Amino acid sequence: MVIKSLKLIDFRNYENIDFTFNPGINFIYGKNGQGKTNLIESLYLTTHLKSFRTSKISDLCAFSKKISTVQTSLLKQNVHHDVRITLHENLKRVLHNQKSVNYTSEYIKNFLSLLFSPDQLVAFKEFPLERRNFIDRILFRVDEKYFQRIKEFNRIRKQKNVLLRNRNKKEISVWNQLIAFVIPEIVNSREWIVKKINGVLAEIFCALTGRNISLEFYYGSDLKGKTDNSPESILRYLAEKLDQEIGNGYCLFGPHKDNFWMTLDGKKDRQTFSQGEYRVAYLSLQLAMNQIISSELGFKPILLLDDIFSELDDIICEKTVSYIIQSDNQVFITSTTIPERFKEIENTICIHAGKLSTV
Repeated sequence: MVIKSLKLIDFRNYENIDFTFNPGINFIYGKNGQGKTNLIESLYLTTHLKSFRTSKISDLCAFSKKISTVQTSLLKQNVHHDVRITLHENLKRVLHNQKSVNYTSEYIKNFLSLLFSPDQLVAFKEFPLERRNFIDRILFRVDEKYFQRIKEFNRIRKQKNVLLRNRNKKEISVWNQLIAFVIPEIVNSREWIVKKINGVLAEIFCALTGRNISLEFYYGSDLKGKTDNSPESILRYLAEKLDQEIGNGYCLFGPHKDNFWMTLDGKKDRQTFSQGEYRVAYLSLQLAMNQIISSELGFKPILLLDDIFSELDDIICEKTVSYIIQSDNQVFITSTTIPERFKEIENTICIHAGKLSTV
């Protein structure tokens, strides 16, 4: 998958740009505050139809402007796509090949980018919800039934929460039966993707760092150790915990409480990883996802790597650059300076005050 060109009108600090990109590496540098992350955000918006920095559409418009436009030309598996996103206050209109996109879930199945950004790294480290969302975003693409399973689970949980608040024991048992059949499928899918990740994660971490230590990714199902993963056992467990859930007024158990974490030689991430180790471990996780998507879906996602070199030593930067250069993905990398290896790359782009120029 390749973004061939990008046109921005009144998006963040970009008044009006129309730029063509390299199908391989695009190295983007500039001082802080010039628009590097804004550019990455516009590319992420094209593939996910949302920002990774804000939930407010109005925040994406340039100061004092009410309308902004993001227009891209994409190539995926030799098929050309034109995408135009118009942002007006809190409304968003998306045209794909001149046709309105009414369902985001259908659109994002076709296009995919993987993002590394400092803000997302912090959220992933601190919040179990973000770690679940990270896994779910990939499973939505590679497991055709997973989106419907999550959608069904959330629908049932929402209705069950209403009944729990109303202390309606009789009807809750019916919804417990429904949720008990959905949970094992979600758990099985999450276990499958974690196994896939661990098939390549340690090798990637070694390639980026030169350190022969084991990086592993773990999945902690909320129900593990409480019940087995059969609908019958889950239903019995939920029945036993009914009074406790009624007392709290919401669902206490299930995949919405699951967690994920990483270890280095058995040492858990948040307790023992340095800032640099966590950064390169998270980058390794993204690159593992890249391999899985390429294998399962038959195309390479776009890699958006915003400020990846901060807090990494020179050796890791050099090895990371070498690994990325060998990738067949289209890659967008931002930095405040140009590492020596990137001086060899033809498409080096300088950003200054919302303007792009090829070096």
